[in-house]
Amino acid sequence: MHERSLRTVLLIRSIDEGDQAGEVLSLAERSEATSVAMQQTGGISQGLAGPVLPASAERLIVRRAELLLAKLRTRAPVVNQVLALVGGASWVGLVVLAVAFGFGVAMSALDGHQRIDVLAFPLLSLIAWNLLVYLVALVAAFRPARPDQGSGSILSSSYARWIRNRADALLRRSSHFNAPLAAAMQRFAQEWASIARPLLSLRAQRLFHLGAALLALGLVVGLYVRGLVLRYDAGWDSTFLDAASVRAVLGVLYGPASKLSGIALPDANELEALRWGAAGGGAPAGPFIHLIALTAVLYIVVPRLLLVLITTLRFWKMRLRPPLPASFMPYARALLRETGSVTGLLASVVTYAYSPSREALAGLSALLADALGGEVKVDVRASVAYGEEDTFAERLRLEPLPAADCHLLVMSLAATPESENHGAMLEAMQRTLSRRKASFLLVVDESSYAARMNAEASLATRVAQRARTWREFATARNQTACIVDLTRVRTGTAETEAQKTLRDALQRTANA
Repeated sequence: MHERSLRTVLLIRSIDEGDQAGEVLSLAERSEATSVAMQQTGGISQGLAGPVLPASAERLIVRRAELLLAKLRTRAPVVNQVLALVGGASWVGLVVLAVAFGFGVAMSALDGHQRIDVLAFPLLSLIAWNLLVYLVALVAAFRPARPDQGSGSILSSSYARWIRNRADALLRRSSHFNAPLAAAMQRFAQEWASIARPLLSLRAQRLFHLGAALLALGLVVGLYVRGLVLRYDAGWDSTFLDAASVRAVLGVLYGPASKLSGIALPDANELEALRWGAAGGGAPAGPFIHLIALTAVLYIVVPRLLLVLITTLRFWKMRLRPPLPASFMPYARALLRETGSVTGLLASVVTYAYSPSREALAGLSALLADALGGEVKVDVRASVAYGEEDTFAERLRLEPLPAADCHLLVMSLAATPESENHGAMLEAMQRTLSRRKASFLLVVDESSYAARMNAEASLATRVAQRARTWREFATARNQTACIVDLTRVRTGTAETEAQKTLRDALQRTANA
């Protein structure tokens, strides 16, 4: 789903879920938009098994949101302003680029003299800074990304905060005229801020690289413009360097530009004549201006524009398929249920060394109903006894698990996780389902463990310690353990930590 479409869907979702009375968009208008979208998109052509929406379902949801957004735009101009803000303010980038170019022009006249130092200290400082940036970018490109690594630099975080503050100010003013819409837009802006952070980070990186290129170009343009109306002399002076040392420095600095342009570098004797002193020194600076310009292009402009291209490609790729929030799929499925497209959802369950009670299975169904956005049938496909891990792994190779909206491995908190048993089961399921990119969750039921120690005063501490052991065990195997007392889950209750963990884990599979 394109970034623009996702933004539209999430805006309408904030109204669907927050405006139950139909004050912003009436219930009749929403129903009509659903019907029209079904007619225009042809409905849903395939099932909804798995964590990812089929293309036909995605088109229906996007088209419905576009129809409702069109109604909103005519009634509340603030919607257009907020959408433009959260999408990124382009004029800020133009200001940054203009300042970078202007600073580069100013650097050409920092000393206020009509002289050019052949050692080109402003250019040297720019090249050193850019080489450091290239080194950091190269290290970052080969460094594996950590799941907990924050996305975005200080620049992108500041940019996102500025956008959010402007949107908040705008919505506070509009709340006096349409409070229900302002509240829905506020929820939308909060959610979109976290989704858009990677995109804003890429925008900021691209702006940073383009600004660096324009800074170097500004320096070159400033030298050429001043050279047209003023006479520049090129020379050098140094307390520590002699002519031979300066020749070596110039060979490194201007060597590539000299070979490309055919402009010969002066030798040590010629450089000695260019040395400024009491008797004068220096020579017309035209050749050195050309060398400075070409050196800036080679070391700064070309690499930076290449980085701009790479960042732009990454940005376009992310815009075509931005990460979906964890709450998206439940909303999409609930919406599609209203069209009759989703009649029931299936969870395929494997239990290990544990027999869940009827109450636990009912709680598991209720827990999944919130995560998947519809009534869920829990199908216990296999119950594996302790010690039968190898037999089960062999069975998986011969008889693949069936298609389902999600697959679960359910264990008990009463057991202490063991690598050769519980770990083998977990890895066998992961190995099988990763090839199909199917949703896979580890659920650890704490009901039997809690019941066993019900009379003990240390219950809370013991349960917390065992839960921590299971989380560490799962994390070491790139999995999240959803630990919950399944006998206490109820449908329609306020969101619990287990529901949030389950939904986030499902969405991570969809975004993988």
